[in-house]
Amino acid sequence: MIFLVQTRAGNRFRLNKNRTLLYGYIAVVMTSFLLGLFPTVSKPIIATTNPLFFTSICQLAPLFIFTPYSITTSRRNRTKNQAPAMGRRIYTIVIISAFIGGIVGPIVYFFGLQTTAASDASLLANAEMVFTIVIASIAFREKLNRTGLVAVILVSIGVIVVTTNLQFSNSLFNFVSPGHLLILLSSLCWGLDNNIISYASEKIDVVKFIQIRSGLNGPILILVSYLASVFPPNASGIGRILLIGLLVFAGSLYFNTLALKWLGAIRSTLIFPISSVFGLIAAYLILGESIGIYQIISVGVIFVGIYFMTRSGSVSRGGSYDLP
Repeated sequence: MIFLVQTRAGNRFRLNKNRTLLYGYIAVVMTSFLLGLFPTVSKPIIATTNPLFFTSICQLAPLFIFTPYSITTSRRNRTKNQAPAMGRRIYTIVIISAFIGGIVGPIVYFFGLQTTAASDASLLANAEMVFTIVIASIAFREKLNRTGLVAVILVSIGVIVVTTNLQFSNSLFNFVSPGHLLILLSSLCWGLDNNIISYASEKIDVVKFIQIRSGLNGPILILVSYLASVFPPNASGIGRILLIGLLVFAGSLYFNTLALKWLGAIRSTLIFPISSVFGLIAAYLILGESIGIYQIISVGVIFVGIYFMTRSGSVSRGGSYDLP
């Protein structure tokens, strides 16, 4: 009798785990699609708008979408006496995430971008994946076996080729360059933030998390933009930026948080590079940009790496598999 109870409990856990992984894969594909679309729809606006101001409006946009839903949900839970307790520790973690990933990361990146070639910046930004995996392995109980390590290597190679098409500047390996160091620092911030989100999202409602984060990031970045004198001369483009923030950025942030919650930092990070594939397709169809043969080959390499990553046991995670 005890054996049957244990077997049924084990089957329920495996079923719940498999469902969570499936939902996580769907969420990460949605994130990748929106992130891949984001540069293409943003490019015409960024050509005439400072990137820092553009980012500040996008960071503020989720607040307008998720606040009404969060308020409604909180009232409903209080009526049913189901409102979860929000400890000071969780609020502190959310604030740290917002500060590191939503404020320091973008500001440092844009300062680094000013003195770094675009091809170098694209390549160095991929260090986020490495930092995410290293931090997850050391501090957040996520481990890779040999198959998972092969997946990391293949995806890394594919991403480097997709983002650069093997076109590098002579200054690429000048790692003492302030611009290079700042971009690597921004990658470290985002790698740490990925792990913080993965941890915190198991302990706080995803919508509530995004609402608090956006409410902190947006106003602070707008203030920084004002102090840096990068406000546009007229408000004609703000509406378009806000629309992109509402439809594309907010959606990618929501699905990204779900993916980190359900898959963990390593799995999510290794699948996110398919956003480069969506980005290539969008740039080709919308902007008419060409796709190099090396990029086409590297797309295949990325998918092979993702296949290895999805193999059972390639990534082990110490967190929970509870669905919301």
